[in-house]
Amino acid sequence: MTARSVALAALWCLSGVALLMIAGCSGGSTSAGTNTGSSAASKTVGANMAGPSQKVIISKQALANRPHPWVLTTPESAVRSYLDWTSYAYRIATSDVATPTMSAKQAVRVDSYTQLNLQKSRVIDQTLKSITFGTQSVGSTSTLVPAREQWTYRYVSIKTVGQTIGGPYSVTYDTTYTVVKTSTGWVVDSIQVKALGTVK
Repeated sequence: MTARSVALAALWCLSGVALLMIAGCSGGSTSAGTNTGSSAASKTVGANMAGPSQKVIISKQALANRPHPWVLTTPESAVRSYLDWTSYAYRIATSDVATPTMSAKQAVRVDSYTQLNLQKSRVIDQTLKSITFGTQSVGSTSTLVPAREQWTYRYVSIKTVGQTIGGPYSVTYDTTYTVVKTSTGWVVDSIQVKALGTVK
């Protein structure tokens, strides 16, 4: 009975029935508090299917610097919202804040990348410098949105507030987003990425 319950819980986490409930199986915070000093907040992330529970120290500035509310009315606006909110999610090590901009299967990928960085005792602080969209390809169930993106990014310690442990770096990508229409609007379902240079 226990094994069956665990299997059902895992299946529920991966299903697309309620995107907003993915927080229960992602790197969302399970407790929060104030770290010594006024410039940092500490929280515990995990434990979940992707990694163990651990303490993460994030600057209060990073937490407060939330993107504008997502706009899912067109494929292009959905991509922009996805990029804004996943960047924020990566920066604060809380994947579920971005899940309304993506499908359930893409949410698993975003959470996995968050957990990968946490395993290395870091978060990624990335900034989109420019994006140029190409011609969309509209299908019967999805739309392909090509783009060229220029980013800067750095890796920040989760143990010492604001400490850069890698970077800053720059990179350009050619990307193609598969965007699907849901009851709440357009969301990113998958991404094909080609880096035009070295990613560190």
